[in-house]
Amino acid sequence: MKGRAAALVARARAFAADEPARAAARVAFVVVALATIAWDLPSSFSWENDGVAPRDIFAGVAENLRPGHAFRYPLLHPLLLGLACLPALLPAALRASSWAFADVRAAILAVPVMTTCTIIGRLVALAMACVALATLGRIATTLAGVRAARWVEAFAATNLSFVYYARATNLDGPALMWSALAVEALAHVATRDRRSDLTRFAVFAAVSIATKDQAYATYVLVAPLALWLMARRRSVAAIGRPALAFIGTYALASGAVFNPTGFVTRLRTLTGSASGDYRLYERSLAGVATNLRDVLGAQADTYWPWPVVVLAWIGVAAAIVASARAARSDDDLPVARLLPLAAGLGALGAFVLAVGRNEHRFVLPLGFWLSFYAGYGLDRVVGFVDRRAVRASGVALVLLAAWPVAALAATEWGDARRGLEAWLASLPQGTTVETYGSLVYLPRFAPPEATPYRAARVGPDAPDRRNPLAALREVAGEIADVGARRPDVILLPEAFALPYLADPPRPGRALPPIWRADAGTTAFVRAAASDTLAGYRRCFVAEPHVPAWPGFAPRRIHVSTGMRTTVLARADRAEALCGVASAPRP
Repeated sequence: MKGRAAALVARARAFAADEPARAAARVAFVVVALATIAWDLPSSFSWENDGVAPRDIFAGVAENLRPGHAFRYPLLHPLLLGLACLPALLPAALRASSWAFADVRAAILAVPVMTTCTIIGRLVALAMACVALATLGRIATTLAGVRAARWVEAFAATNLSFVYYARATNLDGPALMWSALAVEALAHVATRDRRSDLTRFAVFAAVSIATKDQAYATYVLVAPLALWLMARRRSVAAIGRPALAFIGTYALASGAVFNPTGFVTRLRTLTGSASGDYRLYERSLAGVATNLRDVLGAQADTYWPWPVVVLAWIGVAAAIVASARAARSDDDLPVARLLPLAAGLGALGAFVLAVGRNEHRFVLPLGFWLSFYAGYGLDRVVGFVDRRAVRASGVALVLLAAWPVAALAATEWGDARRGLEAWLASLPQGTTVETYGSLVYLPRFAPPEATPYRAARVGPDAPDRRNPLAALREVAGEIADVGARRPDVILLPEAFALPYLADPPRPGRALPPIWRADAGTTAFVRAAASDTLAGYRRCFVAEPHVPAWPGFAPRRIHVSTGMRTTVLARADRAEALCGVASAPRP
C-alpha cells in the first residue's frame, strides 16, 4: 500500500513539474489565436470560407427548425452561437427604424453588430479548441505518461490546421472538441472499470456528430476497438444504456426531434449534392489511391514540417508494435494507445476518402490525433536512444513547427484584400467597380456615402437575398457580358477564378460538378487572368505581403488565406485609374 501511495505522489510531482511546459504551450496557442482573431474585422461578413459566423447563424437556426427544410449543418452549434450573440442582436433589432423585415435585417447586418457576432463566434471556437488541446493532453497522460503529454500538447498547439480552425467559426473545431472528449472517455474504459465512462462516450460522440455530421467517421474504427476492449473485460452487455444515451442526445442536439422531415431532407442533401457536387477524386480505386497520396503528400502543408510528420508516424509504428506485443496479455493500455490512431484513420477513410476531398479542415482530425504520436514517438523512441536528447530535440522540432504558424499569422494580417481596400478608397469620384463570387472572396467595400467608387457584384444568381451587403449593388446577369456594362475597374478574386482556370484533371482526380462552368464565363475569366480581356488592361495583382524571411511564405487554407486578386481597368482610363503598376501593401 505504501509503495502504491508513494508511486501516486511521485506521479503527481512529475505532473506538477511538467505542467508549466504544458501551460506555456496553451498560453502560446491562445496568444497566436487572439493576435489573428480580428484579421478581417471590422466587417459585416467574414473571410472564413464556410464559417457560420456572423451571417449563417440565422440560417443555421431557422432552416433547421423550419419543417421540411434543412441547413448544411445540424442545429446545435448555430443555436449556441445565436444565444451567445443575443446581447448584440436584440438591441440592434430594437433600434431598427421599423419592424419591417428589411429594416430589422439592415439593423442586424450592420458592421458593429456583425463584427461583435464574429468575435463571439471565434472566442467560442477558441475556448472549445483549448478544451480539445487540454483533453488531448489528458489522453496522453492516461495512455503514455506525463512526459509524453507535454510534447503532445506542444505539437498539437503548432499543428497548422488546428491553429487556424481553433479560432475560425467553421464547425470542424467544435466537433473535434466533442470527439476528443469522447475518445478520452474510451481511454478511461481501458484504464478503469466504470460504466459511466461508456455513457460519457456515447453522449460526447452524439454531440460531436450533432455539431458536424462528418464527425461520425471518427468512430468507425474507434467503436470496434472499444468493443474489443470491452470484450476483453467481459462488459459488452453494458452497452444498452450508452446506446440509449447516444440516440436521445443526438435526436435533441441535431434538431431531429423538432424537425424530423427537415432531418430527412438534410440527410438526403448530405449524401447527395453536399458531397457529390464538390468531389475532387474519381469514385474508383485509382481515385482513392490518388486522394490518399495527395493527403499524405501534403502533410507538410497541412500539419507540420516533414521532420515532425516523420516523427509522428514513427510514433504510430511504435504504438502498433507495442500493442501487438500486448494483445495476448491482460494489459489493455498498449492496445488503448491505438484509440487516437483509430480516430484519425477513421476520419480519413470513412470521410475524406469517401467524399473525395483533401482540404485542410477535412484532414484536420487526422493531424490532431497524429499529435499524440508525435509526442509519444519523441518520448519513447528518441528517449529510448538517449533520454538527454529528448528535450533538445523536442524544443527544436516545436520551434520548427511554429515557423509556418507564424507565417500563417503574417499572411492573415498581410491579406491582399486589406491593401486593395486602401487602393479602392483612392479612386476618382464616380468610378464603377465590378466583382464576382462569394462575399468571403471580396474586400470590405466601404458604404456608398463614404467612398468615391460604386461597387457591384455580378452573377446569374444575383441578387443574393440571403447575404445582402449595403455597400455592394447586386446585378443579375451573365458575367461574360462585361462589354455591355463597361465597368471602370474589374476585381477578379483568385478564389472565384480557380474553377475556371483548372486544368483537365489528372488520372484519379475529377472535376467537381460545381466547377463545371459555362463556356462564356470560362473564356472571360481566362482572358482577364491572362491580361487579354478586350478593352481592359491589368493594373496589378494584389498579393498577400509577408516578411521576406527564409522559408517564410504566404500560407493558403481553404481559399480563405493567402489568396490574390487581379485588378483590371478600362483601357481608355487605365493610366488615370491604375497609377503605379505595383500592388498596394496592406
